[in-house]
Amino acid sequence: MTLAVVAALCMVIQDALAVIKYQAAARNRGVVAAAADTIIWLVMITTMTISTFTLHGNNFAAKAWVVGLVSAANIAGNLLGTYLGKRFVKDTTNLDQDSRLEQLEGEIARLREHIGI
Repeated sequence: MTLAVVAALCMVIQDALAVIKYQAAARNRGVVAAAADTIIWLVMITTMTISTFTLHGNNFAAKAWVVGLVSAANIAGNLLGTYLGKRFVKDTTNLDQDSRLEQLEGEIARLREHIGI
């Protein structure tokens, strides 16, 4: 069961970083995407090795633990990655557009006051 927990933790890391990787790539953050991809590859090897050896073995309980925990870890990893990505992967292009929009709205408000609308 210890190996199943390790595989599940690796899957959480793998999925969380995969979400962050795709968010970073979509926002032209190549260094973040590349770093995430490198770490994903390292933990993916661990997950796959543990899962493969366990599923090829004769212990049905160990197989069930790996399948169950790694499957649950898929969900947890994606949820964690979405949360972390929202918090830390910023889109500077949209932030610039948002600030320009605020400036334009401010100018429109000043013009309306000046005109008396």
